[in-house]
Amino acid sequence: MFSSRFFPVGICTLMLLSFWGAVAGAEEGRAPADADAIRAGITRIVTLLDSPDYAKSTLGGEHVVLAYQLAQGREPSPEEFLVLSGLYGEVTFRRSDILAMALGGTGNNPTWDQCRNFLNAKREKDFQGSAEARAIAARLAQTCASQVVAKLAMNVPYAPSPAPAAKAALDPTLPNELYNIYYGYLHAHSQLSLDATGDPLYAYQYARDMGHMDYFSLTDHAEFLVLWPWDHKWQQLKDAAAAAYEPGRFVTLWGFEWSNPVLGHINVFNSEDMTSCLENFGLPEFYHWLAGRPGSFGLFNHPGLYNALGLELAKLRLYDAVADQMVGIEVANTNDGFDRYYYSGSWDTDYSYWDEGNLKEWRLSPVIGQDNHHADWGTMNTFRTAVLAKELTREAIIDAYENRRCYATENSNLHLDFRSSGYPMGSRLGAMPRAFTVKASTAAAEGFEQIRLFRDGLLLQTQTVSGNPVEVTFSDPAYSANAYYYVIVTETVDTDGNGRNDEAISAPIWFEGAPPPPPPPSCGALALGLSGTTGGNGRGDWTLLLLCVTLLAGYGCFQRVAGRSSRACS
Repeated sequence: MFSSRFFPVGICTLMLLSFWGAVAGAEEGRAPADADAIRAGITRIVTLLDSPDYAKSTLGGEHVVLAYQLAQGREPSPEEFLVLSGLYGEVTFRRSDILAMALGGTGNNPTWDQCRNFLNAKREKDFQGSAEARAIAARLAQTCASQVVAKLAMNVPYAPSPAPAAKAALDPTLPNELYNIYYGYLHAHSQLSLDATGDPLYAYQYARDMGHMDYFSLTDHAEFLVLWPWDHKWQQLKDAAAAAYEPGRFVTLWGFEWSNPVLGHINVFNSEDMTSCLENFGLPEFYHWLAGRPGSFGLFNHPGLYNALGLELAKLRLYDAVADQMVGIEVANTNDGFDRYYYSGSWDTDYSYWDEGNLKEWRLSPVIGQDNHHADWGTMNTFRTAVLAKELTREAIIDAYENRRCYATENSNLHLDFRSSGYPMGSRLGAMPRAFTVKASTAAAEGFEQIRLFRDGLLLQTQTVSGNPVEVTFSDPAYSANAYYYVIVTETVDTDGNGRNDEAISAPIWFEGAPPPPPPPSCGALALGLSGTTGGNGRGDWTLLLLCVTLLAGYGCFQRVAGRSSRACS
């Protein structure tokens, strides 16, 4: 029994817990009691900020400064100014969106409490340009890029990340496994990205019905998903993927694009939450965030597009903590195919961006993303990322990406199987023979003309082929260093009209350790070799067999003579 003198305290405690529970519930997405009043107050400010009159009176950079002064009581950091000025200058990013991001403070959605407190302290009349704001904006515009470059050039290592799940040193996949081939891609946008169009659920349905794809994912810009607390954009995206998922018919994933205007763009999939480049600006910070979500995986997007400061994706420096999670890089994007992203070299070398990453010891498969910003998901072109998977389920598609069983194809009918000792593309093998089998076919009428084998990004062997299907073998028995190998198959048609026949690029097969030495010669092996020298008529086989029998008989006679001599001496 509780003493009566403790009863009021207990009541107060329960009331306090109930209050904090209500607040926590509101912060988790449930609207507070005064939600309508908060939304109405913010709407009045939004209307002002997005009006033509305000745009005439306040420059874009000046507004970024003013938004941080009013929302945070400080000027924006160089990174914040660089990101928000870039977003406002390049896409349909509104001034009210800048306020939402400034109010959130660390790149997160502003909370109901933050909106309420802001309305209690500020009014529409506070949004007026000033000489001070213009001076700060001018200084930041002149120096923020150099400050960001200097900060990133310090190359500070990221904080220790949660250790990713340990994986076997070599590929655990069994050889000679059979897979189905499924076509799709994992880079597209909807109206949730302010620079794109289309309802998210409609995008998934269109990709299925009009694009005729087996799997698909939206990856709206994280920076555009971070807006007002009543928008719930990230949840809308995940809900659309859940609603369109039909195992066995159509697989949907969900993702977001970390869109850094200085360091480049990365897509992340299968995460419950998201992050923007305002929250985690640098690559070390982003990789640290990703490493803390070991069930998620990422892709490097359209390399070469955001290298104005010479820092894009930090030129693919390896970060061990997420080496297993970063599974691919685009070799085609929108209507820009292999000519731009594979054959034209990378930032500083003649190697492709993809090879640059693999030479720096990432294990990246080649992928394609249409990066749709219009309502043409899957119909923009026939570019696809094909995956080798056991079944058409979300788990199987994720498994294919995580194990690099992917190939990039300009033809959505092209089937490609690249193996070594029965192990499929994407495998990580040890001291095994470097012998390869390539099988290619297409459901259309066109055939094939050429298959090329590459080692570490350099052409190793070429075989001319004809017909459909085709099958060839390659080998590289003398090379003993660690290496990765992949193939490019070329068809006889140019459906995209780029002046080069359609192609597909396989994921690599990685080798670690020297191949085993050849077996010692034997009578049978030597006989087989002699058979070849005699035109295959069998005389070499019989000759060597007779020689072996003669040698064995002679050895037996020697043993008997030696035995008699030994006994005579004893």
